[in-house]
Amino acid sequence: MSKPMPSSVPNTRSPERVLIQTFARLERGAFGLAVGLWFGLGIFTATIILLIKGGSVVGPTLGLLSQYIIGYSVTWGGSLVGLVYGFVLGFCFGWLVAFLRNLFLSLYLQVIRFKTSISAVADFVHKE
Repeated sequence: MSKPMPSSVPNTRSPERVLIQTFARLERGAFGLAVGLWFGLGIFTATIILLIKGGSVVGPTLGLLSQYIIGYSVTWGGSLVGLVYGFVLGFCFGWLVAFLRNLFLSLYLQVIRFKTSISAVADFVHKE
């Protein structure tokens, strides 16, 4: 069993820890899974709410998704089709966002490293 930290120890965050957490890489698969679940459940929930609400014309605006999602309609079966398509499209979108974020962050950090090394060399050369 681990001992709990004494209450007298302040919960401080060192600058190094903050930088590491700020520039941490996003896990592409996990981010894609999270976004995919949100997209899929969003379409599913919107369809179910319209079906429960009912009316003479059910969800003409949401029905426009059938132009992009093959097999989708504002029906109980269509809600499952929307769930699957939403998950797949959301996963691809989330994976791509995480990939691009990691790529641009890596490039940004490489530029910073290059500039600091050039600065260090320039300081060394220009010392008198």
